[in-house]
Amino acid sequence: MQEKNKLDNSITGRSQALRAKLGEAAELWAAQARAGGLRLIAQANQLAARRGIKLGLRTYLIIFGLAIVIPVLLYSALILHRYTQSERASNERRALAIARALSADIDREVTAIITTLEALATSPALATRDFMAFHVQALEALRSRPSWNVVLTDGARQQQVNTRLPLGARLPISAQTDPALSEVVQRTKQPYITDLFIGTVAKRPIFAVAVPVRVGEDIPYALIMSLDPERLGELLQTPELPEGWFAAVADRKNINMARSHLSERFIGQPVPEDSVRQYGGRTEGVITTTDFEGRQSLQAFHWSKVTGWRIAAWAPISEVEAPLRRAWNTFLFAGAVLFGLSSLLALGIGRSMSAPISDLRMAGRALGEGKPVQPLSTALREADELSVVLANAATELRARTEAQAHLAAIVSYSPNAMISLSPDGIIRTWNAAAERLFGYRPSEVIGKSVRMFYADDQQTEFTGINSDVRSGRAVHRDAQRKHKDGHLVDVSVSIAPMSDDAGRVVGISAIVRDIGERKAREKHIEFLMRELSHRSKNLLAVVQAIAGQTARYSDSMNEFQTRFSQRLHAMARAQDLLVARNWEGAQLVDLVRSQMAPFTEDVSERIDMSGPELDLRPDAVHSITLALHELATNAAKYGALSVPEGRVAVNWELANADADGPRFRMSWREHSGPPVSAPDRKGFGHVVIADMVGNALRGNVDLRFEPDGLRWTLDAPAASVIKRA
Repeated sequence: MQEKNKLDNSITGRSQALRAKLGEAAELWAAQARAGGLRLIAQANQLAARRGIKLGLRTYLIIFGLAIVIPVLLYSALILHRYTQSERASNERRALAIARALSADIDREVTAIITTLEALATSPALATRDFMAFHVQALEALRSRPSWNVVLTDGARQQQVNTRLPLGARLPISAQTDPALSEVVQRTKQPYITDLFIGTVAKRPIFAVAVPVRVGEDIPYALIMSLDPERLGELLQTPELPEGWFAAVADRKNINMARSHLSERFIGQPVPEDSVRQYGGRTEGVITTTDFEGRQSLQAFHWSKVTGWRIAAWAPISEVEAPLRRAWNTFLFAGAVLFGLSSLLALGIGRSMSAPISDLRMAGRALGEGKPVQPLSTALREADELSVVLANAATELRARTEAQAHLAAIVSYSPNAMISLSPDGIIRTWNAAAERLFGYRPSEVIGKSVRMFYADDQQTEFTGINSDVRSGRAVHRDAQRKHKDGHLVDVSVSIAPMSDDAGRVVGISAIVRDIGERKAREKHIEFLMRELSHRSKNLLAVVQAIAGQTARYSDSMNEFQTRFSQRLHAMARAQDLLVARNWEGAQLVDLVRSQMAPFTEDVSERIDMSGPELDLRPDAVHSITLALHELATNAAKYGALSVPEGRVAVNWELANADADGPRFRMSWREHSGPPVSAPDRKGFGHVVIADMVGNALRGNVDLRFEPDGLRWTLDAPAASVIKRA
């Protein structure tokens, strides 16, 4: 059943292939007809230009007639083709059925032989080695089949019984077969059917059927029936074989054993190589090949599981397809007659219609050139109506042309990249903005895939976008695309499908905007937010430390509130300077001036500041702010700023570099104030100016309480204090 299904599939495949060829031939026929009609029109137009007459309509009408006739002929050809395919498939099925039936007949014959041999193999005479009695018994068993002969051989191929020879005759050693019959039946313990070989006694081609002879547990003999191939020829000459058909049997070596026709001539000859190649190891099938007589033939073959032989039935292609050729000849003759009648009718009708149609041709030419078209007034109503349609079409065409030019101008001068693509992502158009954005000229990208603008790790993104758009969905997103020089460009893309009237996606439009500046702003804002968070955390940590230290050195809540509030105000003034510079630091002179302002009405009058312009690091701003605040607070309470005539000198400089680089030095000197002495009690302010600021800036602080005023000096690496040393 599986082989039958394969054969049916093979026949169906051939039918589909032939049907496809017919369709291609029909399309080619129609194309040639159209091309021939166009050539006739061109020739007629040239003749009209030379002679001043109009002859084109006849050609048009001939083509019109052909346009009516050709579909009818094609439909008829299709019906005839299907009939042809049906007949061919029927012939193939018929041939295969014949091959199967012949194979079944041979299998029944061989099975009967095996049954007879197996019955003889149970003879008691064989167990007692009474070969003469067995000879007589075998002749009696084969009386109804005079063409059958039995041979009994031992393991050395020595014949013990041969019914082909008279009883008592000297028996020879059997011919060597491939494989050896005695060895095969002893090894397999099963019946075996040979290929064609030359018999030792018969001296002509024969074949044999062998069965094992069991004596107890041993198989000392092989019982062999040798047969003439003529019996196979008789089986092939069955009434089931139609007239004009032939059949043959080939053994496992593809040697011809028997034929239904001229068997004696071809017995022992090999099967043609073309047929063997097409068998391809299949158990059955239908092929087109060359037979022994050199004729192209339709052949069906079937491999017998009983004998291992291949039975073939065939007929010449000329014989099988003769009815089909007659049908096709009739069809071609009728088609030629129909073509002739159609052409004659077209020429007759064209005489009365040439002038209006010629005018319409001129109007159509004007329409193609973009010129105005005026309606016609002729004797043919349809021509007048068509001229009105052409005039309206010319008007609409001009309007569309203007609209397309306007749209092209919009695309050309748009500040955004506007690209059109095929459904599979091939670039069709490329405007100037796209060239500016990506660096490619139109000639470098048109006809190429838009994948070239996606980085290697973005290819899956392209697949997803293309799938969404081809399914009818628009895509809007921010993305990065590759520039000609390789860097990625931040863009905003809007991609939408372009569909026809039937809803099929026929193209893709893409608008790409450069959002590099927007992305830069967003990144800057994000950076500022992170910086603000970081600075706020640092500031809160400083405030927390100030609060803790202030509380530690305060004797009362009121004292704590006053000192803590003053120190927070100092920090707030420093924060104002940092915010004004985008948290990038502050000028030292501005910091000194802002911290001294709460302690004197005129900073420049009582505070002497000198030093170069220096940009402080943000963390240094906080440290120096606390030091200046504590120094100023101490001066306002006990030092130079506590009396009107007191003065303070604040100086800073960059000293020569040492092993750690340039040094930053800042000093605070009070004079003209009350006498100063070291305090008995050291509070938080003393810790700030003496220890904390030096530790924070990796420097040293020198604090002296001299009689004429406090002296405070800071010496630190410039890299810890200023932004650029």
